[in-house]
Amino acid sequence: MRFTVRFAHLKELPDYLVGQSIIEGDQIGTMGSTGQSQFSHVHMDVVGGFINRVVRLVDIGYEGEKVYTPNIKQLNHFIEEPFLFKIEPNITTYFYEPEYKLMFGKDHPGYDLVPKDRHKSKEHYDLFWNRSAEGKVLAVGYDQDGYGNYILIGFES
Repeated sequence: MRFTVRFAHLKELPDYLVGQSIIEGDQIGTMGSTGQSQFSHVHMDVVGGFINRVVRLVDIGYEGEKVYTPNIKQLNHFIEEPFLFKIEPNITTYFYEPEYKLMFGKDHPGYDLVPKDRHKSKEHYDLFWNRSAEGKVLAVGYDQDGYGNYILIGFES
């Protein structure tokens, strides 16, 4: 099956071109606070299929007229060893966090992550492709109305 993972709010625009391959260990970017972010973190979500444009959270879901289906199983692979930050992540906003919906009026079918040692060091702010499956860059860009600097990577599993 095909999936797309989004890494958003990155410190800088990733230096990748559409179609470029990403293999295990490649640096994806650096955690930041761009777009509508309120603090440094990485927003990450996984949906079924390949997408090459910004998709809003309101279009991701299981019911009604949602266009994209989230995949928690694939999302969880990114927070398991080997770790995305090369250190264990802390989840600051969980998948479908009820408090997020109360605060912002929309679902959150993804994770907001920070490295466990973020208060002690910026050493682990870099993000690395931690999947054995090769990824292909589907889009790289800046979304001022939401995600800031982002990269979309397609992979098969």
